[in-house]
Amino acid sequence: MPYATLQKVLFFGLLTSVCVPVPAYDFYDVEILVFRQLDSQGDDEELDVPNIRHLELNLELQDLLDRTSAIPLEPAIEGYLSHPAQRIGNTRDYEILFHGRWSQTTSDRKAAPYIRIDLPAIRPSHTLTGVLRLFSTDLLYVDTFLRYRPEKQQAANQTSKSAGRNTQPYYFLKERRRVKFREVHFLDHPKFGVLLTVWPVNLPELPPPTNESQPAIKTDPANTPSISPNSSDS
Repeated sequence: MPYATLQKVLFFGLLTSVCVPVPAYDFYDVEILVFRQLDSQGDDEELDVPNIRHLELNLELQDLLDRTSAIPLEPAIEGYLSHPAQRIGNTRDYEILFHGRWSQTTSDRKAAPYIRIDLPAIRPSHTLTGVLRLFSTDLLYVDTFLRYRPEKQQAANQTSKSAGRNTQPYYFLKERRRVKFREVHFLDHPKFGVLLTVWPVNLPELPPPTNESQPAIKTDPANTPSISPNSSDS
């Protein structure tokens, strides 16, 4: 075989081995765990006064929420991330904000659903809003776009509103992450973080229907008792 032809064969063989499409499954189970960091990391970020990037992210997220029919994210009591959730909950450095999961039947980029997470502020609590999306091309990806406002930032925002200023300080986490099945992925931010895992699910195949006819039950008239309409119990 000529050397040039061998190079082409090896090149296309490498492409085939690298760009293997994601196999189709009946369901994709996705689970996320959002937590905040209780230390002072990220306190030096100047979020009290919105900058251009802050405004762009806020408008982009709001536009995404307005034009997509996102599916609400359901809370997860037990799941794939139960053990990490327990470990995070037992530490003094972190606090769990939300533990949720969803299932979808397709990872096709054009048909994959948008998943919405929305934790409104109840009294002086944290707010967390955003959109997640699992999709595949040749590889599997998760788009994460979250907006988080801590409790103390809300209190500061209320003070600014009373003074006639609408600062709306937020922390944003926007990332496209390539993911692999059955692995735990960590999305980091100085103030909060996300653990995420994706598990493929295939339903068990039902046995094929049989075309064999059921055998007829043969009866012997001599052994079949006859009932007379005039007979009565004595």
